Amino acid sequence: MKKRDKDQQIQQKGRFKRLVDKVVSYLSGDKLIEWGVDRQLGFIFFVFLIICASIAWSLMVEQNLVQVQRNEKELQELRISYQQRTLDLVGMNNRTRINGLLKASGSKLHAPVEPPKRIELDK
Repeated sequence: MKKRDKDQQIQQKGRFKRLVDKVVSYLSGDKLIEWGVDRQLGFIFFVFLIICASIAWSLMVEQNLVQVQRNEKELQELRISYQQRTLDLVGMNNRTRINGLLKASGSKLHAPVEPPKRIELDK
């Protein structure tokens, strides 16, 4: 029985050693050299560069799109501000024109000095 246990232990150690050897050969690159990948190293480097360029291009495009969206928001705010100022100027122009017409006709009407007061009615 003892001999069988020793044989099994030796077999398990041998399996473990082979497994470790396989892992080390994959990680060290020995398998890649065995397969002849070293002859294709230039092509692999070229593909790597193309992938890096593609990623960089995507990031640049995304950054530009973010900038365009910021500019569109700012442009929209500027348009709103422009329209508000235009309305204010048109309103001032109308008041000036009406005041001029009232003075030309000799009317004693003028713009109110105090804001309107609220009249409350008792019901």
